Amino acid sequence: MFIHKLSLTRSDIFLIVGLLAVAIVGLGVVRYMAGGTDTALVQVDGKEVIRASLSQDQRFSVDGPLGSTEIEIKDNRVRVVDSPCRKKICVDTDWIDKPYQTIVCAPNRVVIRLISSRGKDELDGITE
Repeated sequence: MFIHKLSLTRSDIFLIVGLLAVAIVGLGVVRYMAGGTDTALVQVDGKEVIRASLSQDQRFSVDGPLGSTEIEIKDNRVRVVDSPCRKKICVDTDWIDKPYQTIVCAPNRVVIRLISSRGKDELDGITE
């Protein structure tokens, strides 16, 4: 086994530090652009059926082609508690709380997404 001694020049160090700084600033910009969320938008078959505030803990159901999907909002997060779909991928998704997160129950055609409190419903920090 050969062990080579790593020798960094001053330019190498500046390059590494510069790349790290750019990465950290980029992450901060993405987080800033994403903003906060205050509303869960629930759609069935592409049509909005509920806009619910994340600040109020609640449970409700929406009806899709297969039956009723139960949704819970608690502690500014949202999740699917139960769904009539076979694989239950939407239930396994667990809690979401970021504007770029989505829960989809494709068989029951239910989509839950979080809307940014900054009013940019169609774009988030990732897609801008």
